[in-house]
Formats: sequence, structure tokens, C-alpha cells
Amino acid sequence: RFEAARVASGAGGDIARHLALALRPFVRWQQAETDCALHEALQQTADAFPLESCQLPGQAGWRPSFVYRGERWDAERLTELGALLANRGIITAAASEALDWLSVHALNGGVLALPGRRIAMLGAGAEMAPTRHWLEAGADVLWLDTAPPPQDWLTSKELAGRLFWPGTGVDLLTQPREVLATLIAFADGTPLDVGLYAYAPGQARELRLTGVMNALVDALPADLLSSVTMLVSPTTPTAMSAADRAAMSARRSARPVWEAGADLTRLLGRGGGCAVDDEAAATRTVVSIQGGSYQAAQYLGKIATAQTWATHGQLGVDSPQRLRVSANTAAITRTRSLDHPVFAAAFGGAAAFGIETLVPRQSRCLNGLLALHDWLHPELPVPGAIRVHGGIHTLPYPLGSALRVAAAIGFARSPRLLRGLVRG
Repeated sequence: RFEAARVASGAGGDIARHLALALRPFVRWQQAETDCALHEALQQTADAFPLESCQLPGQAGWRPSFVYRGERWDAERLTELGALLANRGIITAAASEALDWLSVHALNGGVLALPGRRIAMLGAGAEMAPTRHWLEAGADVLWLDTAPPPQDWLTSKELAGRLFWPGTGVDLLTQPREVLATLIAFADGTPLDVGLYAYAPGQARELRLTGVMNALVDALPADLLSSVTMLVSPTTPTAMSAADRAAMSARRSARPVWEAGADLTRLLGRGGGCAVDDEAAATRTVVSIQGGSYQAAQYLGKIATAQTWATHGQLGVDSPQRLRVSANTAAITRTRSLDHPVFAAAFGGAAAFGIETLVPRQSRCLNGLLALHDWLHPELPVPGAIRVHGGIHTLPYPLGSALRVAAAIGFARSPRLLRGLVRG
């Protein structure tokens, strides 16, 4: 309801900035006798990490290939793929248009090349991070993660860029000043594409990691920022377009008898799939099992912050300039962080509601392509317009309620999942 009201207010960008500013004092740096806001601590200088580097042996050129429903879609078919996914309600029209634009303006013989482009990946080894694709494209990539890059990458003839990494693992929560110094040193005066992919569940790390990454972006000199890229969860309350609401209404009208019966008995919750305020609406997609830290990281740390950067620029700087921000929604993806019997059962039953989930390889490819569109397109991207939601954003019921029914269907179809639930 709050997100719908924010959008309806006509001052959504200003409210987003208020939220992002309000979060900053609570992201704190505590060390020995020091206790202050992290953005204040980042004003103190530190030494950059010594970096190892490797010129990878391949020839620059990423040849995108997306496998969907048993069929391989190569780069030459991006326009066709986008149209199919949009018609199936898996992606938004803006996402389909982005794939078409790439096909026309960025591909050269089915190849995407980024030679000399400098990309800093925070959480480079995350399952959703398209780090490998950037190296296939021939970019210079800074790997920042708790573990070093895989050894077999260093000799892979499929990779062509230059890879840089600290000799030891990097912990964003304990070494943010060193990370900031390393980003500046790696840039060496050249603007960076900064990818914010670090993630770890539990102990409020979702919100803490997001807060650290945001503070690093705000602390970087503006002339060293080419773009900022993040992925937004489809379970975050998201502003809906008129097309989304029309698709939701159409799904409700065409639903099967069993689904209508479940809705009639309130098994699918109350109030429908969106919250409405005047002409604005937002998805009702909160899933309580994901926890408060996760939702705060997504809504405050991503949606509000992305819109702040895109409309007002960095926080806490004089004369801020609007940033190029790629903040696209990714579909529910079967990553290790969702390795739980309830999620597994829900995935198994979600297809009954027309919801599609992806595997990490699919998400890395599809959202990597959409990020590349946001980097290269002459117009600044609009956070929230490009979404790979898998049908969640047009579901005519509250997602939390629907997933409980989907989980019941999944457990019925795969009773072995109940053993894992009992052990848990």
C-alpha cells in the first residue's frame, strides 16, 4: 500500500530519496572505540588491496545463448526470444524492447564485445553475477569476493578479458575502506561499471551488505562512475504499469475452475494481487519467509536507492548528477540461497499458477543482456521498467498466499520433499 501511495503521490523520486537518506545513519561502522555511520567512516583513507592479474587467452566476444523450454536461442534470435517471453508474461514489454535493441545496435555477427571496458564486480562469484560473460566479451574485470576466481578461468580459451583480483578474499563488511581504495585504484581515472551482486543470508547480512555497497557507490568520485548495476527481487513491492494490471485482469478471467474455487474459499488470500491508490498500483508480492532484512534490503537498499541515484544522484555529495542505474527485476531463480524444502515445493507447484522460475545460468544470461542494454543505450534507463518476473507481477492473488498453495501442490507431487522439511 505504501509503494502504491508513493507512486500515486507524484513525488516518488523525492520520497525515495527521503527513504535512502533515512537508512544511511543506521548502516554503522563499529571498530574498537569507533562507532559512526559508515558513510562517515569511508572518508578515512585506507590502502588498496594489492591485485593479481591475468590476461585471459581467448578471443573477445560473448555469444549469448539462452536455453528455454528445451530450445536454444542464439544471439541472432534475441528479438524473437523477447517477443516470446513477453507474450508468455515472463518479462515486461520494456525488457522485450531491450533485447530487440541489443539485436539491432549492439550485436556484431552474433557477438557482443566490450574490449577495454572496466567493470568492478562486488560479489563477483555470486550465482546471479554475469562476471564470466563480461570476461567472454573481453572487458577488464575487477573480482571482489570472499573467495578468489576459479583457477580454471585463468586458462580458459572461452575468456578473453583481463581479470584482476586481490590475493586474499575480500569481506565487504569488515574491509569497506580498503574496497573503496581498490575501486579507485583499479579505475585509474577511467569510469567504472560497478556491479552490486554481493549477497549472504542470515544475521541481517542482506541489508548490511546492500548498505555497504550503496555507501561505496556514494563515496566514489562521480567521474569514476559509468554505471551502477543491481538486481531487484520479484518479491519486492513493485510499481505496476497499466499493461501489468490488464494482464492481471486477463489471467483472473481465464483461470481454471480449481483456481477460482480456491480463491472463493480464501485459500489464495484476500484483496487481489495488487494494492491500488488512485491510478497507481503496486504488486502484493511480499513473502514473509524471506525475512525483514531481505525485504528492507530490496525495498530501501535497492528500489529506493536506485531511484534516488537515477533522479537525484549520489547521496551526500555537492552538486550531484543523475547516475546511469541498471536496476532490473530478475525472476525467481533456483540458487543455493533458496535450497529449502518449502521453496523447492513451491517451485514445483508454481507452474500451476502460470509462474515460471529460472536456473542461475538462465538468469545470468538474460539479466546480463538487459544490463548491457542499460549501459549502452543512449537514453538513461528507468529503474523498474525492465523486469523478468516470471509471471509473479501479474498474479491476481497475494504472492505469499499463492505460494502456500503452490507448496502444497509441490509436496503432493514430490512427497520426498517432506523428509527434508522434517529434518529441517
